[in-house]
Amino acid sequence: MAVLGAIGMIARSELRRRWAALVALGVLIGMVVAVVAGTAALVRRTATAHDRLERASSVADLQVSYFSDDPELARRVAAIPGVAQAWAGVGMVGRLEDQPSLAYIGIIGGPADHRGLYEPVVVRGHGYDPAEPDEAVLDERAAARWGVGVGDTLRLRLLTPSDFLSFDTGFGTPGGPVLKLTITGLTRMAGENARQMPLAVSPALASRLDPVSTAVMLRLEPGPRTVSAVSTALWRLGDGLARDPLAGEFPALQVSRPATDGDARIAATQRVLVTGLVVFAAVVGVAGLAAAGQAFYRHHAASAHAQRIEAVLGLTGLGRAGARTLAALPAAGLAGVTAAAGPLIAGLLEPLGPLAWVEPHPGYAPHVALVCGAGAAGLLITLLLAGGTAARTGRRPTDPGPLVPRLGMAALAAGAFGPAARFGSSAVSPLPAASSLSPVGSAAASAATGQGGAGSPLARGAACMRGPVWLWIGTAFALGRRRDRSPATRRPAVAGAAIGVTGLVAAATIAAGMNRLVDEPQRYGWNADLEITDARPEIVNRLAADPRVAAVSMLDASTATIEVDAEGRALRAPDPIQGDGPGDAGPGAIGRGDTSPGEDVAVYSLAPKATTRAGPVTSTGAVGWTIFEGVVPRGPNEVVLGPRAAQRFDLGVGNTVSVAANDGGHAVLTVVGIGIGPVPGGERLGESMLVEPATLARVQRTQPLRSALVRAVDPVNPVNLAAALGTEYELDVGRPPTEIANLGGIGRLPALLQTVLAALAVAAAGHAAGTTWRRRHGELAILRTLGFTPSQTARIPLTTSCVSAALAVAVGIPAGMLIGRLVWWEIATATGVSADLAIPVRVLAVLPPAAIAVGLLVAALPAWRAWRLLPGAVLRGE
Repeated sequence: MAVLGAIGMIARSELRRRWAALVALGVLIGMVVAVVAGTAALVRRTATAHDRLERASSVADLQVSYFSDDPELARRVAAIPGVAQAWAGVGMVGRLEDQPSLAYIGIIGGPADHRGLYEPVVVRGHGYDPAEPDEAVLDERAAARWGVGVGDTLRLRLLTPSDFLSFDTGFGTPGGPVLKLTITGLTRMAGENARQMPLAVSPALASRLDPVSTAVMLRLEPGPRTVSAVSTALWRLGDGLARDPLAGEFPALQVSRPATDGDARIAATQRVLVTGLVVFAAVVGVAGLAAAGQAFYRHHAASAHAQRIEAVLGLTGLGRAGARTLAALPAAGLAGVTAAAGPLIAGLLEPLGPLAWVEPHPGYAPHVALVCGAGAAGLLITLLLAGGTAARTGRRPTDPGPLVPRLGMAALAAGAFGPAARFGSSAVSPLPAASSLSPVGSAAASAATGQGGAGSPLARGAACMRGPVWLWIGTAFALGRRRDRSPATRRPAVAGAAIGVTGLVAAATIAAGMNRLVDEPQRYGWNADLEITDARPEIVNRLAADPRVAAVSMLDASTATIEVDAEGRALRAPDPIQGDGPGDAGPGAIGRGDTSPGEDVAVYSLAPKATTRAGPVTSTGAVGWTIFEGVVPRGPNEVVLGPRAAQRFDLGVGNTVSVAANDGGHAVLTVVGIGIGPVPGGERLGESMLVEPATLARVQRTQPLRSALVRAVDPVNPVNLAAALGTEYELDVGRPPTEIANLGGIGRLPALLQTVLAALAVAAAGHAAGTTWRRRHGELAILRTLGFTPSQTARIPLTTSCVSAALAVAVGIPAGMLIGRLVWWEIATATGVSADLAIPVRVLAVLPPAAIAVGLLVAALPAWRAWRLLPGAVLRGE
């Protein structure tokens, strides 16, 4: 009981005398934990936004589309083994009547009972009334694109089925009815269906219209092979169907995986945002807790003599540390409350960048578990730091002499530099005996046997040096370590600044790659100024004759089947087990029994057209593919693969791949290049093939969809050309693919991250400078006693700070470049573009001089104090 009473008395005394410092430490730790926990809450909301939207909007496992109104076929699809639930909606296309240029919009509608499938989340306004034939909801992104809001009226003219199937030959004015729809709400929907059919109409209206397509949403039974089995069954069902001759460019059954495709399109953006936030939280946490630990150590070191008295009186080390931990309990409570505020405030923040568009529940959303965890972490971390640093200072041995542990560099000056310090000479001439200078010099010589005495290697090396003494001493201070037991002083002071520089360079490297990708459209395969959709040969001829057009190419798009083995690997040659034509799996099946015959991939061919301003052109012309490796295809058995397709099938330049031919045979193609082009087919970026037109005719599964890639002559503004042609043709002015648009939508996050990391690096350097020279003022006083002038003494902190800054840059630049290279490789791979590194030249050029300038700035106050230092007063206090 007496021990507990003593502990309580000491705790009350500590709290009464030093409550202000404890409160400040509690607030500091609470703020650090609050920032880290708030960032963790934002990371969680950002990383899970798409998955939560998938669940909230009930995205289907598979979507099967076909271009007819055939309820019986929908029932056959729903009856395939492995299908748990199905919902069949009808699709239509309408021409927007109130837009300055030609524009079409996809429409979907169906029964009111969605059966847990396809339920867009209304984020503004309200859903349509199922019984009202003039109400609809619109995807939020499409609404922003066309300037439509809740309550607005959307006027459009529907295409008839024959109009839709005549897109490639032209149909004039759509022959369907004109609709006036009131937009009752704006929606968010995961998956690709929201992009293809952003307008959802009421069941009352859908039942009255003549659809052009049917979309069957499927929920599959759980199981690792269910998707493969159902996909194979759909393949067979599609091959056995009769096709409309006018719909030759479409497969009989078009199968997609909405959730998987949508997730892949935002994967790169999600990775950038999450990585950036995690790096930010880690740097703040490490730097903040290191500073708090050092501050707590200094707090307890000030009363180290009291602990020695308590030890003499019989109080154990555990008891002494416990008393100071008990004194920190109010500060720990304050830290817990402050820390809990971080996730509460972060609940106001929605996912960053373009992922805000996929947040299913916008608005305030705090995470209760993180709030409680942050509060507990703030409390525990404060108590642990208080107890740990108190125990460490309590274990320090009694000093045999106050000056001895701190005289290493002073002894170096006395024994190695001698009068050179006094006179500022660049020549170094050691004195024979340091003890003749003063009693302090005698103590220095005694203490210097292991740390820079006259006979030490450091002193012998110093004898060979040339230059100002203060320069070498300042450098030695930056590179040396002290002998006391402080964890803060045993580690290089450069560590905190190096961590900040590493993060800064890594963030700058990633930002340089993202900016280059967004600013240079050719890097994601866009080498044209605009694309004309459904371009017929006569349209291409007119464009080639247009004096405003510098180059035009016909782009044909279809689907080809890369043959795979039982494990899904691409076949390098035709499988001898696989026959030509129907196999043993029944009518309409090809291949090896129950195994899918292959993987469908978008395939393109490019046919440049000579214009009135140019001679004959080839596929190597300006309007074409961007080749990352190898060359463009020049022969009938050559192919260029997109980066993601090459990685998916483990193929590289020089490999061969077997592709199913439409005559029942096989086409063995040689990979001559890795490259990327436009994605008018809507596939994921980098998941396509480029072949010669003759090869496309041999491997295409459907009649190709045609478009024209157009480049304007230099004096013509592409925007003006698009405005002129847009009144006659449906065109695209080169909006970046979804993956690139998502990266571009991140906005200023990389710059903000660089700013924060730079600020942390500066703060770490400033903190290191302050703590270093508070500890070394006794050594500076000894140097003044040995003959250093105020000016020379002031230059030592400046030199030490500059050397530390230079070391931080020397460590941080290569480490940051390495981390940035690894992260950018992950981003580029997920995006489907080239992974070559963009060097942040401007940052790397500015960083070294900026680091030196910061070093001089943070050392200005220590240098001023060193200049004004009174050695007698300092040494008398020792």
